[in-house]
Amino acid sequence: MAKPTYGSLAFAAPKNLAIFFPEYGREIMIVVPLAEAKNNLSKLVDDAAAGQIITIAKHGRALARLVPVGKTSGKRIGAMKGKLVLAEDFDALLPDDMLDAFAGTHE
Repeated sequence: MAKPTYGSLAFAAPKNLAIFFPEYGREIMIVVPLAEAKNNLSKLVDDAAAGQIITIAKHGRALARLVPVGKTSGKRIGAMKGKLVLAEDFDALLPDDMLDAFAGTHE
């Protein structure tokens, strides 16, 4: 029996366990047995990041799906680098009246 293949991977599972669906929405969806997913997780994650939808199955039953993560809409940490200016005395002690106000003892 020939081993089913997925990209450059050859699966040791019987042919009926590695299923290639022609379309899932607009993407090709691949069902991979759990044991094969364990052995090839890094490659499967790379493929998911590239846009592939991969379903992981155990005993022919779908358990989990690897899908690409959309682009984040938030700004990256460090995006304001060079745009903020700190005063030379930013860490100087506060005046006594302001310290009292923070402590709640201001009259």
